[in-house]
Amino acid sequence: MKVKVVQVCRRPSWPLWAVLIVLIWTGLGATALLLSVHLDRPVALCLVKRWTGVACPTCGFTRGALSLLHGDIGQAWLYNPLLYSALAFFFAVTAARVVLARGIRISLTSAERSIVWILGVALFCANWVYVIFCVG
Repeated sequence: MKVKVVQVCRRPSWPLWAVLIVLIWTGLGATALLLSVHLDRPVALCLVKRWTGVACPTCGFTRGALSLLHGDIGQAWLYNPLLYSALAFFFAVTAARVVLARGIRISLTSAERSIVWILGVALFCANWVYVIFCVG
């Protein structure tokens, strides 16, 4: 495995469609939150759970994020442990880009890439089983 620090472009390189998707989902989430506060009842954001009755792998992310914002770290962990992995990865990448003013590029061999994929899928599935049986 090779780890390289590379120069980061000063302009954002996100395509317009990615920015629009983020803005649309942010708007939908804000609308759902406002409706839940205004109607004084929670709005179910997970369509998978609503339609199938089975929790999706990301069920609990919203409740976990709200628990983190309220300072209840233990409850956030119980809602969805994958949330901490996603947040840690996001903050590590962002900190590297801000502090170093550079990005980190990791080159993997084919065997290493396979191992990373297998471990990632296994952790994702383990989190899904946890969410289904423990969070519901």
